[in-house]
Amino acid sequence: MGSKVLTTQALVSIPTQRFSTTNTFLPNLIASFNSNRITVSSKVCSLQLGFKATPLIQNSNRRGPFVARAESEGDVAVSEPEAEAEVEPEVKRKPIIKLGDIMGILNKRAVEASEKERPVPEIRTGDIVQIKLEVPENRRRASLYKGIVISRQNAGIHTTIRIRRIIAGIGVEIVFPLYSPNIKEIKVVGSRKVRRARLYYLRDKLPRLSTFK
Repeated sequence: MGSKVLTTQALVSIPTQRFSTTNTFLPNLIASFNSNRITVSSKVCSLQLGFKATPLIQNSNRRGPFVARAESEGDVAVSEPEAEAEVEPEVKRKPIIKLGDIMGILNKRAVEASEKERPVPEIRTGDIVQIKLEVPENRRRASLYKGIVISRQNAGIHTTIRIRRIIAGIGVEIVFPLYSPNIKEIKVVGSRKVRRARLYYLRDKLPRLSTFK
C-alpha cells in the first residue's frame, strides 16, 4: 500500500512542478525580451539622431574643396577651346547644288559654247529676220528664209522663234531653234513696233502684212 501511495504522489507531483517551471520561465523570457527591445530601440533612435546631426556637418566640410576643384577644372576646360577657336580658321562649306541648278548650269554652258561658234543677235517679236539654213537632206545646200517673228519661246539652249511669211498666196509659219548647228547665219533686216508678245492675229489680217521681197 505504501508503495502505491508514493507512486501516485510522485506522478501527481512531477507534472505540477514541470508546469510551474514552464509557466515561470515564459514570463521571465518575455520580460527580458521587452527590456532588450526597449534598450535596442532607444539606441537606434539615439544613433539615428546622431547620424542626422553629424553627417550634415561632415558633408558640408567635405564638399567645399570638391566644388572648388570642379570650378577650377571647368575654367580650364572652357579656356582651352577658346584658344583653339582663335587659332583655327573657319572653314566655309560649299552650298549643295540641286538638280534644277545643275540643268541651268549645263544650259548656260551650252549657250556660251554655241555663241562662240556663231553669235546670235538679239531677236524680239516684230523683227524681220533672214536665216541661212543648211539642210542635211538636200546635200548640205544652204537655203534662205525671210519673215517676221510672231513669237519667241525662251528655253535655254532650246530657245525657238516662229517666223511667218506669205509664199504663193499661202501663209507659211516655220519654227527655228536659235542655237541649232544647221543655222549658219541669222540677220535682223528690220523691225516693226508691236504691243504684243505674240502676233498670232496676223493670221487673220491681210496678206500684205506678212509679205516680204
